[in-house]
Amino acid sequence: MTTHVDARPTYLAVLAVREARSPFLGSCLARMSFAVLPLSLLLSVRDATGSFAVAGLTSGALSATLTLFAPARARLIDRKGSRTGLIWLTVPYLLGLAALITLAEAGAPTEALLGAAAVAGVFAPPLGPTMRVLWAKILHTRQPLLHTAYALDSVTEEVVFTVGPLLAGGLIAVATPLASMITVMVLIAAGTVCFVLSAATVAASASDEPAEAQPRGRPMALPGMRTLVLSFGGVGLVVGVLQVVLPFIADQAGSPSAGGVLLALLSAGSAVGGLTYGRIGRRSTPGQRFSVLVTGFTLTVLPLCLTESPVPAGAFAFLVGLCLAPLFTTAYLLVNDLVTASRTAPTEANTWVSTANNGGFAAGSAAAGVLLDSQGPSPTVALAFAVAAAIAVMTVLRRRTLEVDTSNSEPPAAEPADRTAPVKAEPEE
Repeated sequence: MTTHVDARPTYLAVLAVREARSPFLGSCLARMSFAVLPLSLLLSVRDATGSFAVAGLTSGALSATLTLFAPARARLIDRKGSRTGLIWLTVPYLLGLAALITLAEAGAPTEALLGAAAVAGVFAPPLGPTMRVLWAKILHTRQPLLHTAYALDSVTEEVVFTVGPLLAGGLIAVATPLASMITVMVLIAAGTVCFVLSAATVAASASDEPAEAQPRGRPMALPGMRTLVLSFGGVGLVVGVLQVVLPFIADQAGSPSAGGVLLALLSAGSAVGGLTYGRIGRRSTPGQRFSVLVTGFTLTVLPLCLTESPVPAGAFAFLVGLCLAPLFTTAYLLVNDLVTASRTAPTEANTWVSTANNGGFAAGSAAAGVLLDSQGPSPTVALAFAVAAAIAVMTVLRRRTLEVDTSNSEPPAAEPADRTAPVKAEPEE
């Protein structure tokens, strides 16, 4: 792989890294598939069964196993290598989606649909975390670029999950929900192929590192990982609350369609924050920056407790969003430092961050749905702010667990050799 050390930390410099282009494109296609999936699945099952209740249960079954089994899928990637692991996951995932569509179109009972959806979710391939591990390996001789690469990854994910529902809606409008589900399958298949056939992935998976040099240990045994997971559980909960509260504020003001604008402002703030954060100089450690960002995130939530009007709520949502992508970017850097120093499984460690965020998001959305009707927006956001404040205090108190001495660390550990590939050289992910 390339060994330059003088690249400037700009987005163009990251995109100029030739060996990263193909796997990054593959990971973007896969993430677009997951962004298109929720609306496509919901409406395709509704069309086939005539029941929104069945469609919602089916979507929930897939989402539940997708989240619950995320660490187990990541462990498979760490043990088998990304080429073998992603193939082993993507094939049954596609078969599960195909079975789900077929059963729905054939009028199968609800239990069969729930079972097929749950099985498909178990095997959903984690190309996002796998790409973040690969960034660290590709750029291990160009550490200044790694911060910018993670910022680019965070912003790209934000954009993808904003555009994905729009793409799904467009496909459903001009074709059918079934066509959008087929698009979901094509995107994940194309993304996986693009990723596993890339030169960087092939070189990494063909590594002949000795067994004693392979990653070992569970990430959650590390105090720093526990701090990150607790922090992102709280961050996800707050964002989950806002995803319900902002449309509620718009609806109360007599403009339900403005809810989409308010949510878009939250995403736009995250994109702007991530793009800016990826370009600025850094003199503090990632652990110090993470504590500051969590505290800043908490403070930006406070003004939302004081308004129930769409215009100021949109402005404050944008401010909240400014901290989100920088938080994820810094977390990915911290995870890389922690797993490099401890030789811990890197893909599983990256997955725990998103799992904590997704779990918190689900809990926050559910809690907001229960509280809004009885308490209204301001008390609901106030409770979310209390959670955020508690998380910020915890993060500051545990900030030393995030400080890692990487001065004597080895480059990121190579993946286990892919048993389907000839043995050659070098690391992966």
